[in-house]
Amino acid sequence: MRYTKPLDLWAAGVQESIASGNTKLQRGQWLKCGPNADKLCRLVEVMESGTLHVIHWQGTAARTAHCFKVSIAAKKARVVI
Repeated sequence: MRYTKPLDLWAAGVQESIASGNTKLQRGQWLKCGPNADKLCRLVEVMESGTLHVIHWQGTAARTAHCFKVSIAAKKARVVI
């Protein structure tokens, strides 16, 4: 995975660019939710509906990383019938 600068999801045009497919996001990518966000969130996945599943700051870097890993494991364990 190549490092990309964190996107501000609330910046003008960003959500539209993601929805249209012009901006591609990678699992684990760091994102911001607003210009004043002092902590970053991590992308788990872009759902089929277009909803972004992210893990926000959980109080410590270790707890945030743990929640991200648990979410990835849960995503991989899902069974589609």
